[in-house]
Amino acid sequence: MKLYAELFAAMIATLLFSAHVFAESPAPLPIECVIEQVSLSNHSVRINCVLEASVGKMTVRFPDEFAGVNRLSERVFSIKVLDAQQVAMSLEIRGNGLYFININSAGTIHLGYEIRLARALDPSQYALVSSLGPMAGIFMMGDLLPRICLGDENCAASKNIARLKIEPPAGWEIATTEQREGNVFQIANSSRAIFFLGGVRERTAKIGAINLRVAISGAWDFQDTEVFSLAESIAREQAILIGGNEQGEFLVTLAPFPQPLTGLRSSAVTIGHTVVLLLNPNNDARQSFNHYCRHLAHEMFHFYMPNAFRIRENFDWFWEGFTRYVALMTLARLRLIDLPEYLNAINAEYEAYVFNPLRSQLSLIAASPDKFANAASYDLIYRKGMLVAALYDLQLRWQSHNRLNLADVIKALYQKHALSGREIGNQEVLWEMESVGDFTRLIQEDIGGVQPINLAERIKMFGLVIDQNPATPGKLQLKQSAKMSARQRTLISTLAERGH
Repeated sequence: MKLYAELFAAMIATLLFSAHVFAESPAPLPIECVIEQVSLSNHSVRINCVLEASVGKMTVRFPDEFAGVNRLSERVFSIKVLDAQQVAMSLEIRGNGLYFININSAGTIHLGYEIRLARALDPSQYALVSSLGPMAGIFMMGDLLPRICLGDENCAASKNIARLKIEPPAGWEIATTEQREGNVFQIANSSRAIFFLGGVRERTAKIGAINLRVAISGAWDFQDTEVFSLAESIAREQAILIGGNEQGEFLVTLAPFPQPLTGLRSSAVTIGHTVVLLLNPNNDARQSFNHYCRHLAHEMFHFYMPNAFRIRENFDWFWEGFTRYVALMTLARLRLIDLPEYLNAINAEYEAYVFNPLRSQLSLIAASPDKFANAASYDLIYRKGMLVAALYDLQLRWQSHNRLNLADVIKALYQKHALSGREIGNQEVLWEMESVGDFTRLIQEDIGGVQPINLAERIKMFGLVIDQNPATPGKLQLKQSAKMSARQRTLISTLAERGH
């Protein structure tokens, strides 16, 4: 097994950072909260919580940043703290969502505040945090509920155990994976608890030990049944692809953006067992649905990668870039896209990579920990990551005479790490990628280095070429060569097969 010292040097900073993530943190305090006064016109909610506290200093920490969305704590207004006698208590405000309260006598504490969710964001960020629009609301406890602990600490790693009640607007229903007792939800980990509210239409499906719920809100030019069928098909196909062994409640949601937008776009995040996907369609229903298919296949694979794994460090180049390619594989295996669409998608990633200003400055490994630093870093992880995944998949199929493909490598990682609970990071992924063939150049240059990728040269051996697109003058397209060997034709024909 070859090791690449130059890659490990790039990992050191990430490893040192991750060592602090699991440092001992203050014990969280159990809280009981009610989300009420859900105002659609004001895009706001009122939250009231109660907890028992002992004498001393209590820390209340509202999150200020998540996934590149900053200044979240500025959404908190009218925060009030009362003691058991309903007497107002003073707050020491440290800024950035951090408050301290001196508790002089043990007992019940009442904490109330308003959160205003109307802040305009970059369209790609809307699904990453709580939002409230005329058709639906996404309530994420990771940014709606504060972290509360005793002592002069910032509660950065505390996970409050909460009992929660939500009073939705008239006619709205709630969909979630959280346990429910009557009208009260039991939340074991507030950072992963998500609630989808709206005029919800739902369907459930059983995929192995997974209970998949699909919840839709809003009006669409395609049918609900198409969404239900798509989500179930993706879930079944990806379980086969990875040899999945997950179980429990899983939720896939679809809603419009909370504010009016123009153009076809989507925003999504997968946290734990929940996919939040917001879609803004255009006037072409099929194009909108095809866009939705691709994004949904990407998000649903996050149920497995990285969410089923115990992550030691950040390797977004793999779990985002390669997942982007797995989404393409999924749709091809389901016959939802054909070979030209498959190749066009790879070509689009290459075009984006060529125009990325950081392509010759940052490797995929180096860009991963700071993908939210700027748009170019973010784009590099997804676009170059998917391009490298495609090249790896083609090369693996070629070297193995179509006995292996990328799905086999991901399946091996899932069995060795996700099912066993063993930690995983860059090193384990690269070892697994290398173990099935000769990938020295790809790993050293494409993943750990910044050497330019010449796609036209790299795809010749597979019977593929880049040529002028007759339908769009001035544009290039990736397509099959006019003359292909039998081995090349066989390789290309396997791209949509289910494999092993």
